[in-house]
Amino acid sequence: MKKKQDISIFNSEGLASLIFCTILNFNQVEVQTMSVLDENVAIFKYFEEISKIPHGSFHEEKIADYVEKFAKEHNFKYVRDDMNNVIIYKNATPGYENHDTVMLQAHMDMVCEKNKDVNFDFETDALNLYVEDGWLKAKGTTLGADDGFGVSYMLAILSDDTLKHPNLECVFTVQEEVGLLGSIHLKKEYFNAKKMIGLDGGGEISTCTTTSGGRYAYVDKTCTFEEVNKPTYKLIVKGLDGGHSGACIDQEKGNSIKILFRVLQTLKDIQIVSVHGGLKENAIPREAEATFVSDIKPNIDSIVKDLKTEFEFSDSKLDIQLEETDKATKAFTSKDTNELITLYYLLPNGLQHKSMAIEGLTLASLNLGKLRTEDNVVKCAFCIRSPLESMKDELGNKIKMIAQLCHASEHEDTNFCGWNYEANSPLRDTLKEILKKQGIEMETEASHGGMETGILKGLIPDLDIITYGPIAEGCHTPEEKLNLESFQKAYKNLCDLIAEL
Repeated sequence: MKKKQDISIFNSEGLASLIFCTILNFNQVEVQTMSVLDENVAIFKYFEEISKIPHGSFHEEKIADYVEKFAKEHNFKYVRDDMNNVIIYKNATPGYENHDTVMLQAHMDMVCEKNKDVNFDFETDALNLYVEDGWLKAKGTTLGADDGFGVSYMLAILSDDTLKHPNLECVFTVQEEVGLLGSIHLKKEYFNAKKMIGLDGGGEISTCTTTSGGRYAYVDKTCTFEEVNKPTYKLIVKGLDGGHSGACIDQEKGNSIKILFRVLQTLKDIQIVSVHGGLKENAIPREAEATFVSDIKPNIDSIVKDLKTEFEFSDSKLDIQLEETDKATKAFTSKDTNELITLYYLLPNGLQHKSMAIEGLTLASLNLGKLRTEDNVVKCAFCIRSPLESMKDELGNKIKMIAQLCHASEHEDTNFCGWNYEANSPLRDTLKEILKKQGIEMETEASHGGMETGILKGLIPDLDIITYGPIAEGCHTPEEKLNLESFQKAYKNLCDLIAEL
C-alpha cells in the first residue's frame, strides 16, 4: 500500500513537472516566434517580414525574390531586371482608368551597420526588432527603415483591393545606398507614369522639392621612384568631424586631404613616399597622412597654429602631427613631388555655388573624398554634386585642366541626374491640401544629396515629383528608429493622396 502510494505521489509530481516544462517550452517557442508588430496591420506585417530577409546593398537577391513571389501570388504584371530591380503594375480601380498613372518608388537595400560588441551577420541573420516608447528599433544594428517603410507601403497598397487609385507602377530598386546604381539601370520603356511619389524621405508633414545630381571624377598621377637615404617622416591629419558630402558640404568642415597638402606645400626639399586619406567619395575625409623624406625635420608649428585658428569653430578637434618613422629606401623624384603637391593644393573642393531660388541650398559642390598611393600611382576620387548638368560639367573641366597642368589624368563615371526645383507642381499642391485638412501646414525641404527621384526625372523629364514618408531618426546608424504612430499616419495620408490623383 505504501509502495503504491509512493508511486502515486511520484507520478503526480512527475506529471506536474512535465506540465510545467511543457508550458515553459511552449512559452519559450511562442516568445521566439511571436511577431513584434501587429500582423493585422499590413504595413507592420510587411515591414517585419522583410526584416527577416538579409537585404544589404549588393545582397538584394532574396528580398527581390520575395517581392517577385508577392507579384506572382497576387497575379500582378511585373518586371525584374538583371540588377534585381522589380516593377509591379496594378490596374486602376473603377472610375480612375483615365487618370494619370502614378509611380511609387522605394529602394530595397539597407545600410548595414552594427555596434562593435554585437555579433551579427547581415548576410544571414534576421534583424532583431523591438519596440520602445512607441519607436521601432533593431537591437545593436541599423533598422532598415531607410527604406523599408517605403517597401512596406507599396506592398500594403498593392495587397489592398479596397483602396481607390489610378494605374500604379510600384518600383522596388536596389543598390541605392552605394550610388543609386539600381535606378540608374532602369529603362524608360518600363514606365507610363506622369506623377511620382518617392518613398525615401520622411517627416510626415514635409516633402522634398529638389535633389542634387552627382558624378564621380578620378585623378591619377603616375610618379617615378628613386633611391633615397634620408630621414623619413610621417605627417598625420586627424580629429576632423567629417560628414556627408551632400548634407554637410556647406558647413565649412575641414577636408583632411586638402589640409594635408596645405601643410606639405609649406615644406622645402622633401620627397613624398606615399599619401593616403579618406574612405569614400561621398564622405568628407576625417583623416589623412603623408610619408616623406627630408634631410632635416621640418618645422610645422606656424602652419598648424594658423590652421587650428581657421578651424576653431568648424573642427575644434583638428590634430596635426609630425613624427619620424621607419626609414624609406625610395621616394618620388623632387619633380613629381612638387607636381603632386601643386596638384592637390590647387584642386577645388567644397561649396562652389548657392541657389538663388531656395535660401540656404547648395547648388554646386565637390568633395575630394579619397586618396590612395598604389605602387607608383597616386589616385584620388571626387564626388561632384549639382542638379544642373552644366555645373557638373564645369567642375569636371576644372579638375581635368588642373590635372593636365600637373601631368596627371582625369576620368569620370557614375553620372546621375538631379531634380531641379519646379515652382509649379500639382502633385505637391494636392499633398498640401490633404495636410491642410488636418490643420497642418506642409513644409518643404531642398536637398543637396542625391536621390533616385533625380534619376527618374532624368528618365522622364515631365514627371511631377514629390517625396513622402513617416518620422524616422538615426538612419545609417545602429540608433536608427521608426516612429510607429507616424508610420501609420503617413500611410493613411499616402492612401488619401493617391485617391485624389
